[in-house]
Amino acid sequence: MRRESRILEFLTEWATADRLLALDAQGYVVIEALTIAGLSPSPTASRPNAFVGIDGKTYWVKAGVQQGLVAEVIAGRLASRVGVGPAARILRVTTDALPSDGSANHLEGVVCGIEHLEGVVNCKDLSPLIANGQFTAGAIDPASRAKTVVFQTWLGVGDQQVLVNLTNGRVSSIDHGDCFGHLANAVPIDLVIAPIPGVSDSVGRDRLLVESAVSLIEGVSDRELLGVVSQIPSGDAWRSPTDRRLAIGEWLAVRRDNLRVAMGRWMV
Repeated sequence: MRRESRILEFLTEWATADRLLALDAQGYVVIEALTIAGLSPSPTASRPNAFVGIDGKTYWVKAGVQQGLVAEVIAGRLASRVGVGPAARILRVTTDALPSDGSANHLEGVVCGIEHLEGVVNCKDLSPLIANGQFTAGAIDPASRAKTVVFQTWLGVGDQQVLVNLTNGRVSSIDHGDCFGHLANAVPIDLVIAPIPGVSDSVGRDRLLVESAVSLIEGVSDRELLGVVSQIPSGDAWRSPTDRRLAIGEWLAVRRDNLRVAMGRWMV
């Protein structure tokens, strides 16, 4: 389908501002943070910290990222939808939940939380574990690697990172704060392959694995995309005005429909 007609279909069938505003009017779900979790804070630029939510789950909380918290929430919703990464939720962190030493005061407010995964390490921290024999690069799961490459290519992830499960080698997409920064051009689609120490970029290139991953993305409907970009808080940290969220939905729809051709350059 030509890009122009695809955009017209998206805008007329699902993504009118009135329809998005109607979904927004239903409000967004907020999870209350109860207390700080016993996990070491992440040293990354956004200085996330882990909190236990009222739902019993642990979340890595961020109050600001490159493209606004809207990027983390939308990408996390999609990652959870296609089974390629942890879900992102809207959290409220109050003064009662903050540690008394003031180390996480920057996280107070309505912020973004990404579900904590057990037994994983960021690819950027994997080299020492390989060096001391705690993990073998050959243990990477090719199917999940293919899924993360396809997913991060769809989103055009800027800060390329993945999590690696040290037990089963499963790869998950993470840190989506630098997505949706260039909405003017949905195509052409550049490949995004997050580097994993000791692991060739060819791992996961099997045609069946890649085509299966693309099919998962193609299964995300226009209606779902509109839902994914709806019911998100406003404010400077969120960068979530209606027109931008509509543009993100349109951009994702166009790239979804061109993804199979783009991934053909990688698979063998």
